[in-house]
Amino acid sequence: MTASAASVHARGSWRPLVLGLIVFVFARQMPQLRVLLPIEQTILLLVPFVAVCLVIGWRQGGNPWIALGGVALSVILLLESAGPAESPYSSMARGWALLLAASFGLVSIVAPTGRFFPRALSALALATSLGFALVLFSSGGPGRVGSSMTSELNRRNDISLSALRETQSSPRVSQSIANSPTMRWIYEENERQLAAIPVWAALLLPALLGIESLIAMALGWSLYHRLSPTPIGAPLGKLRNFRFNDQLVWGVAVGASIFLLPSFRDGKNAGLNLLVFFGALYVLRGLGVMAWMVEGRIATRWLVAIGLLAFPFAGFLGAIAFGLGLGDTWLDWRTRAEAKPL
Repeated sequence: MTASAASVHARGSWRPLVLGLIVFVFARQMPQLRVLLPIEQTILLLVPFVAVCLVIGWRQGGNPWIALGGVALSVILLLESAGPAESPYSSMARGWALLLAASFGLVSIVAPTGRFFPRALSALALATSLGFALVLFSSGGPGRVGSSMTSELNRRNDISLSALRETQSSPRVSQSIANSPTMRWIYEENERQLAAIPVWAALLLPALLGIESLIAMALGWSLYHRLSPTPIGAPLGKLRNFRFNDQLVWGVAVGASIFLLPSFRDGKNAGLNLLVFFGALYVLRGLGVMAWMVEGRIATRWLVAIGLLAFPFAGFLGAIAFGLGLGDTWLDWRTRAEAKPL
């Protein structure tokens, strides 16, 4: 009992959380991510989720005034416009943030002792189902949502392209580009990526929104457990221990089948979204396996860090991580190693 309580109350280090929050909140400053993120104002997902965690903590004996302050801050944030005031995107972004936070609250009432990841996936599934139902019965239906998001992504892309071209036209930068083929290639590559990303972002909107929402919930969960003395579940564990129910492999299998088989041609986009979303989960699981493999090896950790910063190598690393994560479903390397007699 004591060991269990100690594990629940362990809060962990602030350093990785602060770094993650900074990257998540300011991700919009990177032009490619600004176009790629379904909800550009990432704090809009984070604050209402933390507020719901505070309310859950209050129900379990936490401070009601802190919970009230979190709710008030969320209300103020949700009343503010997200993006252009007249754009349908603003209402959709705020509606999704509220729906996601409320869904997590409902799931936590039903399963108050559950671990974070099953709760987060259940909340995401519930929010997606309710959101799809609302969209289906609204005027314009899914087509209106798709066209509104495409317009929003193109608007962001135009701003990013204008800023990039303005930077290129400055005397110092234009001279550097003229004198350096590498600099010229970098700017041309950035412009090419910005031109291509909106098409893929619109196509993969459900998967990207799911991934962004899971990241927001994970950061919010960690932030709550750093701030509040009242635990509402076990804090997030280390990456090297990350695993989930092996039945989720069916998400990859179904997505790949729908996307690849000609008989499911009409559902190709849905299959691709399933494949990307569940594939991202298995990439994270594979990174957990890699972290377990290289634990204590400083040189390998630096190699992984460099790979995450270098986009070409990061793609190769992601493919390896996906293979490791998918293989871990059947091979379960970490459990086998722990169970191996000395």
